[in-house]
Amino acid sequence: MAKLLLQPMLIVLMLVGLKPVCWAQDPTFSQFNVNQAYYNAAYFGYHKGYQMAATYRTQWPNVPGKVFPGPLSTYYAMFNGYLQTGKSYAAGVGLFALQNIEGQGFLKTTTVGVAYAQHLNIKGNRKGTSPRTQLSLGFKPYVNIYSIDWDRLVFSDQLDINQGIVGQSAFNQTGIGTKLTFDTDFGLLLKNDFKGNHKWYNELGFAMAHILSPSISMTGSSNSSSRLPRKYVASYRTTVNLSKNKVFAGSTIVFENQQDFYHINTGIDLYYNPTGAATVIPFWISVMNRLSIAPSLGNTNALIASIQYKWLMGKKTKAAYYIAFSADLPYSGLALNTKGAYELSLGIIIPNKGQSQYSRCPHGTF
Repeated sequence: MAKLLLQPMLIVLMLVGLKPVCWAQDPTFSQFNVNQAYYNAAYFGYHKGYQMAATYRTQWPNVPGKVFPGPLSTYYAMFNGYLQTGKSYAAGVGLFALQNIEGQGFLKTTTVGVAYAQHLNIKGNRKGTSPRTQLSLGFKPYVNIYSIDWDRLVFSDQLDINQGIVGQSAFNQTGIGTKLTFDTDFGLLLKNDFKGNHKWYNELGFAMAHILSPSISMTGSSNSSSRLPRKYVASYRTTVNLSKNKVFAGSTIVFENQQDFYHINTGIDLYYNPTGAATVIPFWISVMNRLSIAPSLGNTNALIASIQYKWLMGKKTKAAYYIAFSADLPYSGLALNTKGAYELSLGIIIPNKGQSQYSRCPHGTF
Protein backbone atom coordinates (compact mmCIF):
# COMPACT_ATOMS: atom_id res chain seq x y z
CA MET A 1 0.00 0.00 0.00
CA ALA A 2 2.88 2.36 0.71
CA LYS A 3 3.96 2.20 -2.93
CA LEU A 4 0.45 3.03 -4.09
CA LEU A 5 0.18 6.04 -1.79
CA LEU A 6 3.66 7.49 -2.18
CA GLN A 7 3.25 9.06 -5.61
CA PRO A 8 -0.06 10.91 -4.95
CA MET A 9 1.32 12.31 -1.67
CA LEU A 10 4.46 13.61 -3.41
CA ILE A 11 2.33 15.33 -6.04
CA VAL A 12 0.30 17.11 -3.34
CA LEU A 13 3.45 18.30 -1.56
CA MET A 14 4.88 19.60 -4.83
CA LEU A 15 1.78 21.54 -5.85
CA VAL A 16 0.72 22.87 -2.48
CA GLY A 17 4.19 24.00 -1.45
CA LEU A 18 4.45 22.15 1.92
CA LYS A 19 7.59 20.91 3.61
CA PRO A 20 9.47 18.74 2.78
CA VAL A 21 9.92 20.51 -0.55
CA CYS A 22 9.55 18.39 -3.69
CA TRP A 23 10.64 20.28 -6.79
CA ALA A 24 8.93 19.89 -10.14
CA GLN A 25 11.00 18.45 -12.96
CA ASP A 26 10.38 18.76 -16.70
CA PRO A 27 9.93 15.59 -18.74
CA THR A 28 13.02 14.49 -20.61
CA PHE A 29 13.61 12.47 -23.77
CA SER A 30 16.23 9.83 -24.44
CA GLN A 31 16.49 10.62 -28.16
CA PHE A 32 18.09 14.06 -28.28
CA ASN A 33 18.94 13.65 -31.97
CA VAL A 34 15.26 13.65 -32.95
CA ASN A 35 13.92 15.97 -30.23
CA GLN A 36 16.45 18.83 -30.34
CA ALA A 37 13.79 21.53 -30.73
CA TYR A 38 12.20 20.43 -27.43
CA TYR A 39 15.40 21.25 -25.58
CA ASN A 40 16.59 24.26 -27.57
CA ALA A 41 14.47 26.76 -29.54
CA ALA A 42 17.46 27.56 -31.78
CA TYR A 43 16.87 24.25 -33.56
CA PHE A 44 13.65 25.47 -35.19
CA GLY A 45 14.29 25.71 -38.94
CA TYR A 46 17.36 23.49 -38.52
CA HIS A 47 16.55 21.21 -41.48
CA LYS A 48 15.94 24.05 -43.97
CA GLY A 49 12.53 22.66 -44.83
CA TYR A 50 9.14 21.93 -43.31
CA GLN A 51 9.21 19.40 -40.49
CA MET A 52 6.39 17.59 -38.70
CA ALA A 53 7.35 15.29 -35.85
CA ALA A 54 5.85 13.47 -32.88
CA THR A 55 7.32 11.52 -29.95
CA TYR A 56 5.67 9.24 -27.41
CA ARG A 57 7.50 8.24 -24.23
CA THR A 58 6.39 5.87 -21.52
CA GLN A 59 8.48 5.68 -18.35
CA TRP A 60 8.51 3.03 -15.66
CA PRO A 61 5.63 0.90 -17.02
CA ASN A 62 5.92 -1.33 -13.94
CA VAL A 63 4.56 1.47 -11.68
CA PRO A 64 0.92 0.70 -10.69
CA GLY A 65 -1.51 2.48 -12.97
CA LYS A 66 -3.11 2.22 -16.35
CA VAL A 67 -2.12 -0.71 -18.51
CA PHE A 68 -1.92 1.67 -21.47
CA PRO A 69 -0.46 4.18 -21.99
CA GLY A 70 1.14 3.85 -18.56
CA PRO A 71 1.13 5.99 -15.41
CA LEU A 72 4.07 8.16 -16.56
CA SER A 73 3.63 9.13 -20.21
CA THR A 74 4.70 12.07 -22.36
CA TYR A 75 3.40 13.13 -25.77
CA TYR A 76 5.18 15.73 -27.89
CA ALA A 77 4.34 17.09 -31.34
CA MET A 78 5.73 19.99 -33.32
CA PHE A 79 5.76 21.68 -36.72
CA ASN A 80 8.46 24.01 -37.93
CA GLY A 81 9.41 25.71 -41.18
CA TYR A 82 12.42 27.45 -42.64
CA LEU A 83 12.20 30.98 -44.03
CA GLN A 84 14.87 32.54 -46.23
CA THR A 85 15.12 35.79 -48.15
CA GLY A 86 18.23 36.07 -50.28
CA LYS A 87 21.47 35.48 -48.35
CA SER A 88 20.85 37.98 -45.57
CA TYR A 89 17.81 36.54 -43.76
CA ALA A 90 17.17 33.00 -42.57
CA ALA A 91 14.86 31.97 -39.75
CA GLY A 92 12.81 29.11 -38.37
CA VAL A 93 9.24 29.36 -37.07
CA GLY A 94 7.09 26.71 -35.48
CA LEU A 95 4.33 25.42 -33.24
CA PHE A 96 4.55 22.75 -30.58
CA ALA A 97 2.43 20.95 -28.01
CA LEU A 98 3.25 18.62 -25.14
CA GLN A 99 1.26 16.67 -22.59
CA ASN A 100 2.81 14.96 -19.59
CA ILE A 101 0.75 12.50 -17.50
CA GLU A 102 1.84 11.51 -13.99
CA GLY A 103 0.55 9.32 -11.21
CA GLN A 104 -2.20 7.25 -12.87
CA GLY A 105 -3.73 10.40 -14.33
CA PHE A 106 -3.73 12.36 -11.07
CA LEU A 107 -1.69 15.16 -12.62
CA LYS A 108 -1.57 16.37 -16.23
CA THR A 109 0.54 19.14 -17.70
CA THR A 110 -0.36 20.45 -21.15
CA THR A 111 1.91 22.90 -22.96
CA VAL A 112 1.15 24.79 -26.17
CA GLY A 113 3.42 27.40 -27.72
CA VAL A 114 5.17 28.96 -30.70
CA ALA A 115 8.84 29.36 -31.55
CA TYR A 116 11.14 31.59 -33.57
CA ALA A 117 14.83 31.14 -34.38
CA GLN A 118 17.14 33.54 -36.19
CA HIS A 119 19.98 31.91 -38.14
CA LEU A 120 23.10 34.03 -38.72
CA ASN A 121 25.79 32.89 -41.14
CA ILE A 122 29.13 33.82 -39.62
CA LYS A 123 31.31 32.32 -42.31
CA GLY A 124 30.37 31.07 -45.76
CA ASN A 125 31.27 27.78 -47.34
CA ARG A 126 32.75 27.91 -50.83
CA LYS A 127 32.19 24.18 -51.40
CA GLY A 128 28.44 24.10 -50.86
CA THR A 129 25.28 26.01 -50.07
CA SER A 130 25.41 25.29 -46.34
CA PRO A 131 27.34 27.83 -44.23
CA ARG A 132 30.66 26.83 -42.75
CA THR A 133 29.80 28.44 -39.41
CA GLN A 134 26.34 29.45 -38.26
CA LEU A 135 24.96 30.96 -35.05
CA SER A 136 21.27 30.50 -34.23
CA LEU A 137 19.24 32.30 -31.55
CA GLY A 138 15.75 31.13 -30.64
CA PHE A 139 12.96 31.63 -28.14
CA LYS A 140 9.71 29.85 -27.28
CA PRO A 141 6.76 31.58 -25.56
CA TYR A 142 4.11 29.13 -24.38
CA VAL A 143 1.20 28.40 -22.06
CA ASN A 144 1.16 25.65 -19.42
CA ILE A 145 -2.13 24.19 -18.21
CA TYR A 146 -1.93 22.10 -15.05
CA SER A 147 -4.78 19.79 -14.11
CA ILE A 148 -5.16 17.64 -11.01
CA ASP A 149 -7.97 15.36 -9.80
CA TRP A 150 -8.18 16.05 -6.08
CA ASP A 151 -10.81 13.34 -5.51
CA ARG A 152 -8.38 10.62 -6.56
CA LEU A 153 -5.67 11.64 -4.08
CA VAL A 154 -5.13 10.19 -0.63
CA PHE A 155 -4.04 12.58 2.15
CA SER A 156 -2.08 11.78 5.28
CA ASP A 157 -5.05 12.44 7.63
CA GLN A 158 -6.96 9.64 5.86
CA LEU A 159 -4.40 6.99 6.76
CA ASP A 160 -4.81 4.59 9.65
CA ILE A 161 -2.02 2.23 10.63
CA ASN A 162 -4.46 -0.67 11.09
CA GLN A 163 -7.31 0.03 8.67
CA GLY A 164 -5.53 1.78 5.82
CA ILE A 165 -7.55 4.55 4.13
CA VAL A 166 -10.40 5.79 6.32
CA GLY A 167 -12.75 8.77 6.45
CA GLN A 168 -12.60 12.09 4.63
CA SER A 169 -9.67 14.46 4.51
CA ALA A 170 -9.77 17.90 6.13
CA PHE A 171 -8.12 19.22 2.96
CA ASN A 172 -10.76 21.41 1.32
CA GLN A 173 -9.95 20.77 -2.35
CA THR A 174 -12.33 18.61 -4.42
CA GLY A 175 -13.06 17.93 -8.06
CA ILE A 176 -10.72 18.88 -10.91
CA GLY A 177 -8.33 21.72 -10.21
CA THR A 178 -6.66 23.64 -13.05
CA LYS A 179 -4.03 26.36 -13.31
CA LEU A 180 -2.77 28.32 -16.31
CA THR A 181 0.69 29.90 -16.49
CA PHE A 182 2.73 31.74 -19.12
CA ASP A 183 6.41 31.08 -19.67
CA THR A 184 9.23 31.34 -22.21
CA ASP A 185 12.49 29.60 -23.12
CA PHE A 186 15.64 30.84 -24.82
CA GLY A 187 18.38 29.00 -26.70
CA LEU A 188 21.45 29.44 -28.85
CA LEU A 189 23.28 27.07 -31.17
CA LEU A 190 26.67 27.26 -32.87
CA LYS A 191 27.31 24.94 -35.84
CA ASN A 192 30.58 24.42 -37.69
CA ASP A 193 31.69 22.43 -40.73
CA PHE A 194 35.43 22.29 -40.02
CA LYS A 195 37.33 24.02 -42.84
CA GLY A 196 34.24 23.54 -45.01
CA ASN A 197 35.41 20.10 -46.08
CA HIS A 198 32.28 18.14 -45.04
CA LYS A 199 34.48 15.86 -42.95
CA TRP A 200 34.05 17.03 -39.37
CA TYR A 201 30.90 18.63 -37.99
CA ASN A 202 30.44 20.20 -34.57
CA GLU A 203 27.43 21.65 -32.74
CA LEU A 204 27.42 23.44 -29.40
CA GLY A 205 24.13 24.49 -27.82
CA PHE A 206 22.86 26.15 -24.65
CA ALA A 207 19.27 26.75 -23.54
CA MET A 208 17.44 28.11 -20.52
CA ALA A 209 13.84 27.07 -19.87
CA HIS A 210 11.22 28.68 -17.61
CA ILE A 211 12.72 32.15 -17.69
CA LEU A 212 9.60 33.57 -15.99
CA SER A 213 9.65 30.82 -13.34
CA PRO A 214 5.85 30.91 -12.74
CA SER A 215 4.16 29.59 -9.61
CA ILE A 216 2.61 26.16 -10.14
CA SER A 217 0.79 26.02 -6.79
CA MET A 218 -2.76 24.73 -7.27
CA THR A 219 -3.90 26.35 -4.00
CA GLY A 220 -2.67 29.92 -4.54
CA SER A 221 0.42 29.58 -2.36
CA SER A 222 2.99 32.36 -2.75
CA ASN A 223 5.78 30.30 -1.20
CA SER A 224 8.98 30.45 -3.23
CA SER A 225 9.08 26.65 -3.30
CA SER A 226 5.93 26.64 -5.44
CA ARG A 227 7.68 28.39 -8.34
CA LEU A 228 8.80 26.28 -11.27
CA PRO A 229 12.62 26.25 -11.19
CA ARG A 230 14.56 27.22 -14.30
CA LYS A 231 16.15 24.48 -16.34
CA TYR A 232 19.54 24.71 -18.06
CA VAL A 233 20.58 22.49 -20.97
CA ALA A 234 24.00 22.31 -22.58
CA SER A 235 24.66 20.05 -25.57
CA TYR A 236 27.51 19.07 -27.84
CA ARG A 237 27.38 16.89 -30.94
CA THR A 238 30.20 15.95 -33.24
CA THR A 239 30.56 13.62 -36.22
CA VAL A 240 33.46 12.64 -38.42
CA ASN A 241 33.09 11.46 -42.03
CA LEU A 242 35.07 8.22 -41.95
CA SER A 243 34.44 6.66 -45.32
CA LYS A 244 33.47 8.87 -48.29
CA ASN A 245 30.01 9.77 -46.97
CA LYS A 246 29.21 6.13 -46.17
CA VAL A 247 30.13 5.94 -42.50
CA PHE A 248 30.01 8.73 -39.90
CA ALA A 249 30.96 8.30 -36.26
CA GLY A 250 30.60 10.76 -33.44
CA SER A 251 29.27 11.47 -30.00
CA THR A 252 26.48 13.34 -28.25
CA ILE A 253 26.70 14.94 -24.81
CA VAL A 254 23.64 16.48 -23.15
CA PHE A 255 23.68 18.07 -19.69
CA GLU A 256 20.46 19.07 -17.88
CA ASN A 257 20.04 20.85 -14.58
CA GLN A 258 16.80 21.83 -12.88
CA GLN A 259 17.03 22.81 -9.21
CA ASP A 260 18.41 19.71 -7.45
CA PHE A 261 18.15 17.39 -10.46
CA TYR A 262 21.16 16.76 -12.68
CA HIS A 263 21.34 14.59 -15.79
CA ILE A 264 24.24 14.00 -18.14
CA ASN A 265 23.88 11.79 -21.20
CA THR A 266 27.04 10.75 -23.03
CA GLY A 267 27.20 8.35 -25.92
CA ILE A 268 28.49 7.18 -29.25
CA ASP A 269 26.61 7.67 -32.54
CA LEU A 270 27.11 5.69 -35.73
CA TYR A 271 25.59 6.73 -39.08
CA TYR A 272 25.64 4.48 -42.13
CA ASN A 273 24.80 5.28 -45.75
CA PRO A 274 25.19 2.14 -47.93
CA THR A 275 25.56 4.03 -51.21
CA GLY A 276 27.51 7.08 -50.10
CA ALA A 277 25.43 9.19 -52.47
CA ALA A 278 24.36 12.73 -51.58
CA THR A 279 21.03 11.71 -50.08
CA VAL A 280 19.82 11.39 -46.52
CA ILE A 281 21.78 9.02 -44.31
CA PRO A 282 19.31 6.21 -43.55
CA PHE A 283 20.74 4.40 -40.53
CA TRP A 284 21.57 5.82 -37.11
CA ILE A 285 22.51 3.76 -34.06
CA SER A 286 23.32 5.26 -30.67
CA VAL A 287 24.39 3.90 -27.30
CA MET A 288 24.36 6.37 -24.40
CA ASN A 289 24.88 6.33 -20.67
CA ARG A 290 22.66 8.51 -18.48
CA LEU A 291 23.89 9.63 -15.08
CA SER A 292 21.02 11.00 -12.99
CA ILE A 293 21.84 12.82 -9.77
CA ALA A 294 19.26 14.07 -7.28
CA PRO A 295 20.62 14.65 -3.75
CA SER A 296 18.77 12.72 -1.02
CA LEU A 297 16.84 10.72 -3.64
CA GLY A 298 17.54 7.34 -5.19
CA ASN A 299 19.30 7.80 -8.52
CA THR A 300 18.40 5.75 -11.57
CA ASN A 301 21.25 5.60 -14.05
CA ALA A 302 20.66 3.83 -17.34
CA LEU A 303 22.04 2.67 -20.63
CA ILE A 304 20.07 4.02 -23.60
CA ALA A 305 19.99 2.23 -26.95
CA SER A 306 18.48 4.05 -29.95
CA ILE A 307 17.98 3.28 -33.61
CA GLN A 308 16.61 5.36 -36.48
CA TYR A 309 15.76 4.68 -40.10
CA LYS A 310 15.27 7.51 -42.59
CA TRP A 311 14.14 7.26 -46.22
CA LEU A 312 13.09 9.41 -49.16
CA MET A 313 9.69 9.27 -50.81
CA GLY A 314 8.01 11.24 -53.59
CA LYS A 315 9.04 12.04 -57.15
CA LYS A 316 8.79 15.83 -56.86
CA THR A 317 9.21 16.84 -53.22
CA LYS A 318 11.66 14.10 -52.17
CA ALA A 319 10.33 14.26 -48.63
CA ALA A 320 12.40 12.53 -45.95
CA TYR A 321 10.57 10.26 -43.52
CA TYR A 322 12.02 8.81 -40.35
CA ILE A 323 11.14 6.50 -37.48
CA ALA A 324 13.21 6.15 -34.30
CA PHE A 325 12.96 3.96 -31.22
CA SER A 326 14.88 3.91 -27.95
CA ALA A 327 14.92 1.85 -24.76
CA ASP A 328 16.29 2.87 -21.35
CA LEU A 329 17.81 0.07 -19.29
CA PRO A 330 18.33 1.29 -15.69
CA TYR A 331 21.20 -0.31 -13.78
CA SER A 332 21.06 1.50 -10.41
CA GLY A 333 18.46 2.63 -7.91
CA LEU A 334 15.21 0.87 -8.76
CA ALA A 335 16.97 -0.58 -11.82
CA LEU A 336 14.98 -2.99 -13.98
CA ASN A 337 12.20 -3.25 -11.38
CA THR A 338 10.72 -0.24 -13.20
CA LYS A 339 11.02 -1.97 -16.61
CA GLY A 340 12.85 1.11 -17.88
CA ALA A 341 11.48 3.63 -20.37
CA TYR A 342 10.65 3.52 -24.08
CA GLU A 343 10.31 6.12 -26.82
CA LEU A 344 8.92 6.12 -30.34
CA SER A 345 9.41 9.07 -32.71
CA LEU A 346 7.97 9.66 -36.18
CA GLY A 347 8.64 12.53 -38.54
CA ILE A 348 8.63 13.94 -42.05
CA ILE A 349 10.81 16.69 -43.51
CA ILE A 350 9.83 18.38 -46.78
CA PRO A 351 12.38 20.58 -48.55
CA ASN A 352 11.61 24.19 -49.40
CA LYS A 353 10.74 24.95 -52.99
CA GLY A 354 13.90 25.04 -55.03
CA GLN A 355 15.93 23.25 -52.35
CA SER A 356 17.42 20.27 -54.14
CA GLN A 357 20.76 19.71 -52.42
CA TYR A 358 20.94 17.50 -49.35
CA SER A 359 23.34 18.16 -46.53
CA ARG A 360 26.15 15.68 -45.99
CA CYS A 361 25.97 16.33 -42.27
CA PRO A 362 24.19 13.34 -40.67
CA HIS A 363 22.37 15.66 -38.24
CA GLY A 364 20.69 17.73 -40.96
CA THR A 365 18.60 16.65 -43.91
CA PHE A 366 18.72 19.54 -46.37
